[in-house]
Amino acid sequence: MATVKDLDALHGWLESAQRHEAHLLSLLHDAQAEVNMIKSRCAQLEAQKCPINRVPNELLISIFTFFVQDLDQDDAEAEHKLCHWRPVVLSHVSRQWRILALSTSCLWSRIVLSKASPVSAFDHFITHAGTSLIDIFANDIDDDQSTRHAPLVSSEYLPRSRTIAITTLGPLSMVNFLRSLYDPVIFSHLSTLKLSCDPPHRVWGTFFHGLPSRPDVRFPGLRHVQLVEVPIYSVPIGVFRNIHTLELSNPKQGPYPLTRFHPHLLNVLSAARRLEHLILSDFTPFIDHGTDPIGGGNPLPTIALPLLQEFIWYYPEVRALRHFFSHVSTPRLRNADFSAKSNRGMTQNVTPFAFRFPFVDDLTIECDTQETLYSATREMEFPGIRNLIIQTSIDKWDPTSSLPVFRWSAIFRDLRVPYLTRLTLFRLSITLDHIGGVFQYMPSLRSLTCDMCDGVANLLCALSAGDCACPIGKSIHEDHGLLELESLTFRDCDGLRIGCLQKWICARNGDGESRHTAVNRTQGRSVARRKIKPLSGKYKSRVQRPGPTPTTTSIEKGLEGLSLGRSSTAACYIPNYLRQPSKITFVSFDNCSGIVEANARELQRLGIDTVEWK
Repeated sequence: MATVKDLDALHGWLESAQRHEAHLLSLLHDAQAEVNMIKSRCAQLEAQKCPINRVPNELLISIFTFFVQDLDQDDAEAEHKLCHWRPVVLSHVSRQWRILALSTSCLWSRIVLSKASPVSAFDHFITHAGTSLIDIFANDIDDDQSTRHAPLVSSEYLPRSRTIAITTLGPLSMVNFLRSLYDPVIFSHLSTLKLSCDPPHRVWGTFFHGLPSRPDVRFPGLRHVQLVEVPIYSVPIGVFRNIHTLELSNPKQGPYPLTRFHPHLLNVLSAARRLEHLILSDFTPFIDHGTDPIGGGNPLPTIALPLLQEFIWYYPEVRALRHFFSHVSTPRLRNADFSAKSNRGMTQNVTPFAFRFPFVDDLTIECDTQETLYSATREMEFPGIRNLIIQTSIDKWDPTSSLPVFRWSAIFRDLRVPYLTRLTLFRLSITLDHIGGVFQYMPSLRSLTCDMCDGVANLLCALSAGDCACPIGKSIHEDHGLLELESLTFRDCDGLRIGCLQKWICARNGDGESRHTAVNRTQGRSVARRKIKPLSGKYKSRVQRPGPTPTTTSIEKGLEGLSLGRSSTAACYIPNYLRQPSKITFVSFDNCSGIVEANARELQRLGIDTVEWK
């Protein structure tokens, strides 16, 4: 009996537990449904909100693009060693940045390869670049790696290239690329082409025999071409049709130097009619005396470069300068930089005519000997020059070497430079015999710089007419020279006499009694020296006779007919005795023996705005 009662009690507890379990399962089901509903709602709100701690993708892409493309010279040189690391860094910051970086094709358009770069680097960049334009930089590629980087010169990628810069360590790799320039492919986007190779083999020319010529329209957007130790005859002539900048460097080295016959250069220049900047480094064209008009030969037709504005030529022989300008006309040349060297094995002939450059503003002349300095520009005229730098490559600190003497009459054919405002002398010797009348030809000179020059004390003594000056007994200032001079700079100049400089600055700026003397002298100079005579009767009647008032139209026509070209100085000439000297406002000393800081402070008391001493 007791057993039946116990069994009934257990069944009651079981039913109660089962009811409790069912209730709990119902609560769990309701809780799970509520959790799912809350998660769905949160996802909806998350998609709608714009949190302040997240940058929009469009702005991130703009920041990425600026970061990748903003390369200075140091960054570019560092990246040329292995690869373009900037987009790689962006893709490893976070998951979101990686997705954006890999999906933005313009970030991967700069492809940098070297002999240390794995093949997978090219595949990775070219894959993520997609169909965007690419810039190819291949550095130090040797002949053994030419097959590894064969895709670079394939017809699949070359038409998409904006910039191609390839440096090889052997001729085979460069020849493979040069052959691709002859393929029937239109380089519609190519704007910059830079090719550099080690001294090539003597059989360069055999690689290009029998190659078909292509139309010149294959390079419509090419603007900049640089060839370093690459023969110009190996490049299709169409490459030079539309360029604005041309850089050629072919140094002589090895038993088989590059062929640098002058007709090859003439062919290139005849095709480059839009050329604006020409840079030749160690490029000495072959001088064929049969085509030299000065030697009595049959001259080649003159090639005109009507748009050329800048011409830089490093280390040409003086005769090469003459030969070049006898065949090439540069009517609009503005900037010229010639680092000439002396003729070897041949003397310089005297030219009966001169090459005139009326629009040249900046001129730099560097020579290796005194004879070169006196003959480099002797056959040239620069009537409109404004900035002139004359320097020599002679070591000043060598006790056995003497610096070339600054003789203005031996450097230029036409001594008059009425528009010259800045003159820089570098490694020259200034003597009393040749400094007296030089600055009379520079009435507009405002800035004078002497760098590592000898005899600067002679210049200061001539300015102030000191006891050590030339026997003429009067200063350059009193001889109506350097009236516009405002700035003086001396670097590594020995033997400066601060007394002569102070005396001259006192006369120019005025200080106490010197100021009163300078003002009286200036006022006396501002009056014409000759006596003004009255007009004769016929001219007087013409002046007193009233005439019609000129209209605006007639005045404009008269102004249009008036031409004040820089080559003509008569229309704008003002007599020196009517001009007042300018105030010296800037003086700088850099590593000049004989000048101490106390001397610089004394000059500041003379009314100079800026005095620098190092």
